[in-house]
Amino acid sequence: MKKSILTILSITFVVSCIIIAFNYLNKGQQDTGLDVLALNEINNAESFLWIDEKLDKTVFYISGIEMEKIRSNNNPYFEIIFNISDIENNKYPSDGFDFKSNVGEFSKNKLKVSYNQLIGNNDIKITLEVIPEIVVEGNYFFDVELINGGFDLTNFNNGVPLRLELPINKKSPALKIWLIIIFIALFLSSLVWFILLKKMFYPTFSERGKLIVSDPITSTIFLNKNARKLIFGNEIDEKENFITKLFCGKVQYELASAGHNIVISPFKDWKTKKNRYRLLCKNNSRLTNMASDSHMKHLDKYEVKTNDKLLSFKYFNIKHR
Repeated sequence: MKKSILTILSITFVVSCIIIAFNYLNKGQQDTGLDVLALNEINNAESFLWIDEKLDKTVFYISGIEMEKIRSNNNPYFEIIFNISDIENNKYPSDGFDFKSNVGEFSKNKLKVSYNQLIGNNDIKITLEVIPEIVVEGNYFFDVELINGGFDLTNFNNGVPLRLELPINKKSPALKIWLIIIFIALFLSSLVWFILLKKMFYPTFSERGKLIVSDPITSTIFLNKNARKLIFGNEIDEKENFITKLFCGKVQYELASAGHNIVISPFKDWKTKKNRYRLLCKNNSRLTNMASDSHMKHLDKYEVKTNDKLLSFKYFNIKHR
């Protein structure tokens, strides 16, 4: 597979995983699909590092309620209770729900409003917060029931008992989510690089081989399996540090005092699908017996001159016949 195609596929894979991870970390409650009045969801955020816990709230209104004075009471009242249940319609305690209203008074989940309090207020504004230590995230239902009053609540909902649905989420702060996303991106990128791309962009002497040097001194040099190139001499400036060694591979140095400028590097022969080795002379070094851009073959002899210095060796590798 070509470098460009594999690189594009790798980038697509990493980006897709990041999008999936972000959607998972930032997702809220799923829609129940029920035909009920849905309140704006509550998104509480947990504390993280220097970021304090954030408590969200939802606001809704009860409109159109009218009261009339009666002879026996100049200030009548009505009471509404919000019966709470979970997604499975099991009764849920109201301790973790904090109701507030601009009209009347709440006692836990029960609202009491008098005639005098309702004067001039056509809309009753109700603010609701939840305590995340008590209420777990999920979908909750509030069945609105009139327990005291001279009217019928179902008249405000086309004759149907009023049920409210509230999604509650306990999300991580944006900073935490992005730190996790960055970690996932770095991890996946590193994984793809080391497993798929590194050997493609920086192949190593995986098929090994050796050089039998006859001049200037007799010696044997074995190609390091994990090295990405071999450098003869000390005049080629190859910047190498921990990062390049880790992500690109090591460089093998030989005959550092010989004064030559020679590089042997592996490459992928896309025709044969095999790793080949290429010898290149740089600066004032010259290959005297073979083209510098040809790949190395088993039992080939090489002579390189750098000014008045000679380097002569024979290449052995039965995999490169």
